[in-house]
Amino acid sequence: MTNSVQDKVKADWEKAQQEGSQRINRIREIFQGAAHEALSELKDGTLEVESLGRQSLAEMIEQLKAKEAAAAAGEPTESADPAAASAQPVPPSWGDILAEVLNLANDRKASWTADVISHLQNQLNRFDQDMGQTYGDRYRPWQPLIQGLRSLLGLASQAATPPSQPPTTSGPVTIEVLEDEVNPGDQQG
Repeated sequence: MTNSVQDKVKADWEKAQQEGSQRINRIREIFQGAAHEALSELKDGTLEVESLGRQSLAEMIEQLKAKEAAAAAGEPTESADPAAASAQPVPPSWGDILAEVLNLANDRKASWTADVISHLQNQLNRFDQDMGQTYGDRYRPWQPLIQGLRSLLGLASQAATPPSQPPTTSGPVTIEVLEDEVNPGDQQG
């Protein structure tokens, strides 16, 4: 009797192990399929979000440039038509976007520098007038120093003004190297 109970327990144990192994294999297949599908969706979504992000950033840069151009021309700023901006079929590359952002930053830096220099020139002119009125002849020995500062600010203002035309970027440059011709008289033998 003990053998039959032990045999039955042993058979049940082996059956449970076999069913458990099959169940684990089915669960593994389900997880692998789900993981593959999830990663595929994540990859597709990432590509779509990245493309939309580049497109949105390019549109924002274009709107900013349009607003700055309108402000420089003295026109009222209006928001750009989003349909016209989204007509671009392919979003620009990250390199193009970065180049645009750097150009905008350089333009802003030059504008800010010009504003600071202009403010300093105004302050220097006011200082010169106030000192001349307050101290009269006693201030005259210091006027060459003020004139020197004015000329330095003038030079800085010229250096800070942005160029009238932005530098143009051209495509890649191809250089062809030609072999030098050797004259028979130049050869040493």
